[in-house]
Amino acid sequence: MQITGGANFPAARFGGGRLNATWPFGVLTVDPGRLRLRIRLFGAVWQLSGAQPLAGTPEDIVEVFPCRGRLGTPGVGLRTVQGHRYFFWTSATATVLDACRREGFTVSTEVQKM
Repeated sequence: MQITGGANFPAARFGGGRLNATWPFGVLTVDPGRLRLRIRLFGAVWQLSGAQPLAGTPEDIVEVFPCRGRLGTPGVGLRTVQGHRYFFWTSATATVLDACRREGFTVSTEVQKM
């Protein structure tokens, strides 16, 4: 499954802030046993901020959960083993969570805030 939306990444540079990519620049792909979150266009430019695409297996991603952004935007959060949090903004939250669950990721039903 591949879906387009917005994305929010931890950024290593510029004080350890976050990098936000609005719709339609975020792309989430859920394949058998693998999940990937990236920026569609200008990925190399975005990486100048220190933000890296997320790619991992159920062992790399500790939790997938429904979330709400600061303005109530619906989405899916992803927490890695290293404790980094990534967010994918989409109105198809249930579809994404179901796909992640089917592929072996640990999915929480508790809605968390960004």
